[in-house]
Amino acid sequence: MHIARSADPRLTADARRAVITAKAAIVASTESAKRFNRTTPLVNRNGTFDRSAIMRAAILSAQARMEVTGDAWGVCMSYALKGAWAAAKASRLVRAH
Repeated sequence: MHIARSADPRLTADARRAVITAKAAIVASTESAKRFNRTTPLVNRNGTFDRSAIMRAAILSAQARMEVTGDAWGVCMSYALKGAWAAAKASRLVRAH
């Protein structure tokens, strides 16, 4: 998954800020899940995803985001799940090589 670092110039300033904020939230959630992955693998030895570990990583990330931003649980969990799955997919690629 590639996340562009710059916003589309055709967007208005408010829309650009929203896009940048959303991308930053996903990157932060991914990094949080990667830290969780160091203690609890998100991928099983046979290469399958450990869905319960991914969910635990997402919940921890969402709770941390909710404390910082005050966003609704659904919003925080959405970003956290995207980040956790991105981290799991990256972890599986690393384990495959």
